[in-house]
Amino acid sequence: MAWFVIKAKAGRQFKAVDEFEQAQINAYCPTMRKEVRHHQSKKWIEKRFPLFTGYFFGDLLHEDFDRVHTMKHVSSILYDTRPDGSLVSIPAMEIKAWRDAQERGEFDVLRPPPVATLSPGYRFKINEGPLAGHYGSVTSMAGKRAVKAIIEAISNREVEIRIGSIQPVAA
Repeated sequence: MAWFVIKAKAGRQFKAVDEFEQAQINAYCPTMRKEVRHHQSKKWIEKRFPLFTGYFFGDLLHEDFDRVHTMKHVSSILYDTRPDGSLVSIPAMEIKAWRDAQERGEFDVLRPPPVATLSPGYRFKINEGPLAGHYGSVTSMAGKRAVKAIIEAISNREVEIRIGSIQPVAA
């Protein structure tokens, strides 16, 4: 089985993925979480957006292609522009890497966490500075604007990090 790129009808990626699951075909739509301010209440809310707007991935067998073309929320299966017109496929390892990155919250665009939520054990990703891209866990507070934390890449060393440069990740 191979993962193929599938174009959903406008704004219907999530419905198309549901349609695939109802047909018992594996599908995956990489998403990001983003905090946006509600236009009326002005409260911060968390929304989910597709990472590749208009597209998702399906783990298709040869006999699934006819069913996919008749689905309500699917526009087409992506073909290559080469003369042979082969389908665009994605290696399973790449799909797994995207799933793992999504679980870690690497695609998320979230505000820095409120100081009140930063208790020992709180897991985060560093966004800026020499440790950017690394993950850590809070050990204690270091004032109002920084935390002391253990960084996963340098496990036994506690460092101080500004709260503004950290991003929450899924536990």
